[in-house]
Amino acid sequence: MSKNYAKMYSRAWYGDEEITLTFPENWEVTVVAPKDAPKLSDAAIEAAFGQPIGTPRIEEMARGKNNAVIIVDDLSRPTPAAEIIPYLLRELHQAGIPKNEIRFVVGPGSHRPLTDEEIVKKVGADIAAAYEVTNHDFMSGNLRALGNLNEGMPIYINPVVADADFKVCLGGIYPHKSVGFGGGAKLIVPGVSGFSTMFHFHNYYPGRGHAAVEREHDKTDARDIAEAAARVVGVDAIVNLVINSRREIAGLFVGDLVKAHRAGARFALETYGTQIPQAVRQETDVILLNCYPIDSDAIQTTKTFWARRYFDDVYTIAVNPASDGFCYHGLYDLLDYPRYLRRRARKIPMPLPAPKIESPNQALVWSENFPADEFYKDHPGDLLFREWDTLVNMLAEKLPQNAKVAAFPCASIQALKE
Repeated sequence: MSKNYAKMYSRAWYGDEEITLTFPENWEVTVVAPKDAPKLSDAAIEAAFGQPIGTPRIEEMARGKNNAVIIVDDLSRPTPAAEIIPYLLRELHQAGIPKNEIRFVVGPGSHRPLTDEEIVKKVGADIAAAYEVTNHDFMSGNLRALGNLNEGMPIYINPVVADADFKVCLGGIYPHKSVGFGGGAKLIVPGVSGFSTMFHFHNYYPGRGHAAVEREHDKTDARDIAEAAARVVGVDAIVNLVINSRREIAGLFVGDLVKAHRAGARFALETYGTQIPQAVRQETDVILLNCYPIDSDAIQTTKTFWARRYFDDVYTIAVNPASDGFCYHGLYDLLDYPRYLRRRARKIPMPLPAPKIESPNQALVWSENFPADEFYKDHPGDLLFREWDTLVNMLAEKLPQNAKVAAFPCASIQALKE
């Protein structure tokens, strides 16, 4: 029996709640889900630390070191780092590194810093209270200059990271157009890099391609550059997670910044892999792209749009609550965060324009918190809706009574194939 609704998760970091999106009675909704994977057991987590990929055990490598830094990704990434940190800390403590010599640095690249409350979400309340946790500032005047790569990129790095005896990157592996899959060395470049390093990284090197594990051409690409810089910085190990569709840890990859990352990327490609049936491609009228689990940050909305390449002449709905309500990317805005906040405070909120659906080329974005002025600056030609029923009723006027919908429940991480 056909159904006219789709159930999916939404609001990563802000409830991770299941929502039901309902369409007109005679519409037919097909959920196009990833292959997915079950939640990892505690024993499997232990095993990943006990059998690292391409390196000795972290406890062994860290023995004799005076201090350590753990770099974690920000809330724009859905990585549940707090669940893994106790295991990593045990390795470092057993190596003899004292508690007061272990520091955490949030590596947001040129995204905004995390608030104290958000740091608790990322690393856990006990860790936030007991350890030093700081945000990297890519425009800081206090960065360490580590020379240039042969390709020319200057390397400016967060001083806490650069000066640490032992360095670990703890992040998630998600499809990414520039580096194939995030994670690994990306927490160094751009994660804890300075403006000049990021500018070179984003402008002078070809991308690897969305969800590409290995380089498929002869040119040095963005992933190669990030890894070369991470070697210069001296990253000792990575601890990378792959999540499932419910934001549970499904895979854990510990070890060398290249070998462990590639193993994780291959697992991610399988877990996030999504087969689109040919009939769905041919018969669909509307694609529903849910930004979960990368749906706290408004500027991540376009990460859902990869599915559009597999369909012709269909309408697109993107669901992104943009829960944090911000739209800041300092590198592209050429703007430091304090100045962004001052500008934001002076702005009079833009009223939401009355939407008018004119063609399938428009993306119809349903978002509670995406600021209207930022939306229409970043998405010219697209439409922003606050009310689900308004969007659906307006779209129903354009489509037949028996319209077909293809719903992608976690489109931001799904690796699609025909």
